[in-house]
Amino acid sequence: MYEAICHGGPLDGQHAISRYPEGFLLVDRPAGRCWIYDYREATGFAVRAPDGMPMLTTGPRSRHRAAEEGRYDVLAAPWVETVAPFDGGARRAGGAAR
Repeated sequence: MYEAICHGGPLDGQHAISRYPEGFLLVDRPAGRCWIYDYREATGFAVRAPDGMPMLTTGPRSRHRAAEEGRYDVLAAPWVETVAPFDGGARRAGGAAR
């Protein structure tokens, strides 16, 4: 596990953990944006582009490729509501997703 403080981007000043040595990819799928945080032992996690980068493809192939990456962890942005994949994230009465 690699633990450090994030520098820049939406996680600036926050503590993060990556399972992989290069850092992590932070994904805001509904907004179509992502941030790459590179890990360095001396400096922690540094964001490459503070405003993030657009996700050019959103299909399952690109998600699976990112999840299989062996050097960067893939994390959902903490402000994104995650849902169980079984119902496709369909909204229920009252606005809550299951």
